[in-house]
Amino acid sequence: KEQLFLETIYNVGNGHFGVRDSNPLQGNSPDYIGSPGLFINGFFDYKEVSYGEKYRGYPDNNQVINRLLDPRFIRIKVGNEDSLTDHFRVENIDKNLDMQTGLLHELFSVTTPENRNFNLVVESFASLSKLNVYGIKYAIIPTNFSEEVEVIKMHDYVNQSVHHQDDDIRVSQDLGQMQMDFIPDNGQPSYLVTTFRSQQGIIITYQANENFAPNPKIEYFMDENHHYGYRSKYFAKPGSSKDFEFLFAIGDIHPLVNANMYSDQYLASLDNFINDTTFKSELMASAQVWQTFWLHSDVEIDGDPALQQCVRFNLFELNQSAGRDEKTSIPAKGLTGNGYGGHFFWDTEIFMLPFFTYTQPEIAKELLMFRYHTLQIAKEQASDFGLGKGAMYPWRTINGFESSAYWLAGQAQFHINADIAFAVEQYYEITRDEDFLRHYGFEIILETARF
Repeated sequence: KEQLFLETIYNVGNGHFGVRDSNPLQGNSPDYIGSPGLFINGFFDYKEVSYGEKYRGYPDNNQVINRLLDPRFIRIKVGNEDSLTDHFRVENIDKNLDMQTGLLHELFSVTTPENRNFNLVVESFASLSKLNVYGIKYAIIPTNFSEEVEVIKMHDYVNQSVHHQDDDIRVSQDLGQMQMDFIPDNGQPSYLVTTFRSQQGIIITYQANENFAPNPKIEYFMDENHHYGYRSKYFAKPGSSKDFEFLFAIGDIHPLVNANMYSDQYLASLDNFINDTTFKSELMASAQVWQTFWLHSDVEIDGDPALQQCVRFNLFELNQSAGRDEKTSIPAKGLTGNGYGGHFFWDTEIFMLPFFTYTQPEIAKELLMFRYHTLQIAKEQASDFGLGKGAMYPWRTINGFESSAYWLAGQAQFHINADIAFAVEQYYEITRDEDFLRHYGFEIILETARF
């Protein structure tokens, strides 16, 4: 339970994606107890729903956010020992999530089966200045050995394994199935990731900063299984520190046909985010966005430091969970995992949206635009129930269609319409955004009223 708690609390995200705080040496190991992974807002697959007796309007499929490869994973060899095949004991020494900058700083003590010990420092962030960028940096510091060390950064799988059981119905046990295809001739690991049922596609690529640490040299290579990644070999001594940094570019979601047809163009655009830059430069740019956020959004409480920290953590999580592309919203558990299937609920409009309306109205508008872009689906859902006019918004969804197979908690909850209409009215009363009301908001209010 503690490992799952830490993975969630120390996640980093930016509204486009979120990364759980995993043991960085675990990879897809069956011995790891936890729930690691990368989650992309709106990137989901379908799970067919079966009924004893299906009635009109019941959804055909459940939607579930996909759990992708763990970008924190790194493989380390020390002498004749390999973290991929041998059990390296990893102890958490310190974790520090700097909410002012979005940087997660961690210190692990790692001990091999033959009692070689080294400290592993990991720093990571999800960029707020470039929503497609994730940065991670490792430092290896031996404490009791002088031997050759090999570092390998390779992600040769996409369906991230999890090894925990949870009877909580809020925790989705369903997993979407994805396919990962290597994109050649890019000079760095680049992949097209596609879903089977929802027919979505994204591009993921990453690169090492070879100029950051020319000694030891980091090389791009292909292993015996024809998988691509980076590796570096060097002789390590006690107290010495070697750093390795990587930048990921995590693409936008596209229909599968477009993702296949235009993968080269999409990849070229992603390369621009991480070429000719460094971990430090991207972190500083992202930290500036965080500082602007706190300037406009901080809530100060006198006399209760614990409550002050709780409030700021809530604001931090809201900001790194909100979709910013008009195609996504805020999943019920943010982008910290697949709790509630990664679905969007009416809680966004009632409980979370007011914060953005007052402090970042541009994000509030983008969240409301998600409801506008799914209005036609809501009208179709009303029609499916035999109603000739109006719109019926879903209780829980990712793509606009109802995802709840439980009647009393889903289709029977007609208050969803009122919640969304209320949010539109509140946004207008606070911002006086006439353009939004005229072109988008009024239609939402009209169609929900007709229902």
